[in-house]
Amino acid sequence: MMVRPLVGIVTLLLVSGSAAWAADGAAIFNAQCAKCHGDTGKSDTTIGKAMKVPALAGDPNVQKMSDADVAARIKGNAKHPPTVKSLSDDDINAVAAYVKQLAGK
Repeated sequence: MMVRPLVGIVTLLLVSGSAAWAADGAAIFNAQCAKCHGDTGKSDTTIGKAMKVPALAGDPNVQKMSDADVAARIKGNAKHPPTVKSLSDDDINAVAAYVKQLAGK
């Protein structure tokens, strides 16, 4: 009889633990991308304006793209600094999902 509650507790711990390990797209974006794209994705930073970085917020083209296409665009952009290109696939996928949220605003 004690096995059933233990299985439930272990399952809950595993699920909540894996969520804690998931990449935080907003945090990575703010650390790696906001320098140029801005905190809100409007590319309203000094660097963003100087480099004519496209705004992500409200971009209808980004809205139409899949998360995988956005991730590929992030990886393939020659203007992205090496620190962005050194991110893991999980990190880039998390950023791509966050960028899609920004595009919808």
